Amino acid sequence: MTLINIRNLGVTLSTPLFSRLNLVVNAGDRIGLVAANGRGKSTLLRCLAGTMEASEGEITRSRGLKVGYVEQDVPKTLMDRPFYAAVLEMLSIDQRLSESWRVDVWRCNRLRCPRRCGGGR
Repeated sequence: MTLINIRNLGVTLSTPLFSRLNLVVNAGDRIGLVAANGRGKSTLLRCLAGTMEASEGEITRSRGLKVGYVEQDVPKTLMDRPFYAAVLEMLSIDQRLSESWRVDVWRCNRLRCPRRCGGGR
């Protein structure tokens, strides 16, 4: 199943970062982005997440797909925040009330916390 289809994507800021990029991402694919500094890796991820528009081409996402990414530089406003609080604050109020357990589960699995989730070795 195709999750993301990129056709002839290009981004030009002061100079072209990349152009004529074609890529298909299917369910289960694992992809690594490797390029020199300043070649557009973070820009491509922003385009995929929908936080930045490409200069040319198009990105098609499967219905219901949510794309997220973590900025490579931590925003100054988050520097003094614990990771758990920073993630929880990114959820809408409704999600905090109904889905905050997802943050707890991730933290338990990540830290292998037997106290909170009853498991982990």
